[in-house]
Amino acid sequence: MSTTLAIKYRPTTFEDVVGQSSTKAILENQLVTNTIKNAYLFCGSAGTGKTTCARIFANEINGYKGIPIEIDAASHSSVNDVREIVSQAQTKSIDSEYKIFIIDEAHSISLTGWQAFLKLLEEPPAKTIFIFATTDPQKIPKTILSRVQRYNFQRIPNKGIYDRLVGIIDKENDGITYEKEALSYITTLANGGLRDAITMLDKCISHNKHLTLDSVVEALNKTNPQTMVELCEALLGGEKKDIIEIIEEIHNSGADLKVFIKEFTDFLLDVCKYILTNSFEYTMYLSESNKNWLRSISSSFDLITSFLDKMTKLNSDIRYSDNPKYVVEATLILLGGE
Repeated sequence: MSTTLAIKYRPTTFEDVVGQSSTKAILENQLVTNTIKNAYLFCGSAGTGKTTCARIFANEINGYKGIPIEIDAASHSSVNDVREIVSQAQTKSIDSEYKIFIIDEAHSISLTGWQAFLKLLEEPPAKTIFIFATTDPQKIPKTILSRVQRYNFQRIPNKGIYDRLVGIIDKENDGITYEKEALSYITTLANGGLRDAITMLDKCISHNKHLTLDSVVEALNKTNPQTMVELCEALLGGEKKDIIEIIEEIHNSGADLKVFIKEFTDFLLDVCKYILTNSFEYTMYLSESNKNWLRSISSSFDLITSFLDKMTKLNSDIRYSDNPKYVVEATLILLGGE
């Protein structure tokens, strides 16, 4: 069984971590000055490096002796689970200087569980360190937040993700080729989460080692951005026949029309953002290859925003529908007549 790329290329040093420069600098300085704290809270969206940095920090603290104790709070959230952790924290580590707990999904801990933690965080054992990681810090009680040193992990910039994907492909040296547009598409789909990007890359390589936009779209079961361009053109031109044919093709392919309408709404938003900013930095479905087309429709901005408004409402209308096809077709045909 081969190791997944996300595991194979998980950073083992702060130097390997993409982004989070300020957080890394502070933690590294604490290591140098021996000003390590007893409790930390790492916050941020999935795939931004919270748990990875927690492991690196823990290993650096202990000089890579012993291993930190990792606990998934999603499945160990009760007061009894926390009491067990509190009990463990009272004893010294056998194989390292510090006993370090990394508690993932910390927002899952129950209120009574946090109450059990409170006294321990107020008077922590000298050689015990807690690193909590969460995607949802607002669920953590204020009494806890005031007793931890908090670090907010930012979404990783697209350039950092793209460069990491290129680096992985180069290191794999396994006959993998890629088109820039394909990797850019994976990068934007990841939405700032490097782990998600690497996981998608792994899946796409398993599907086809020659990464093109078409092969990536097929591997990830996404709608080709070109289909959305064609639908937008049909709406702008009032081409009702083309609208029907496009929806029929998507439906017959087995794709979920609810998902497609959500993606098309995001696509229209991307069009609006590009027209307003003249930049692809903020778009997911658009790239340099769309530049001439976008310039040609920029004068239709008001009409496109009206499409966006109707698509937003359509997303809500079909949310619980068992058969959304007719509502989708009716809405788009009427929209193509505006």
